Amino acid sequence: MNVDQLNLGDIDFEVHTTDGRGHTPEELADFAVNKIMYVSKDANPLIRDQAQAFKDYIRQVLVKYLKQAVQSDRTTLANKLRQAGHSDLIKILEI
Repeated sequence: MNVDQLNLGDIDFEVHTTDGRGHTPEELADFAVNKIMYVSKDANPLIRDQAQAFKDYIRQVLVKYLKQAVQSDRTTLANKLRQAGHSDLIKILEI
């Protein structure tokens, strides 16, 4: 995955790209958790450690449910392919 950081005046943002694939649930969870929560390196160590542990937990929850969402969507696609008479294509979904 490539990350480019751009600064356009008061607007900072990052562009995350991949080559030949979409983003993984883990990558998406990282993007989301970094938008949800920021843990300052300058915070009191006790608070920082607790906040980081909570951030790590939120990431784990996001990964779990993003993986379930992917699997659920693949199940829906497989059923639609089957109904359309294309059962042979289901194997490319790796269900």
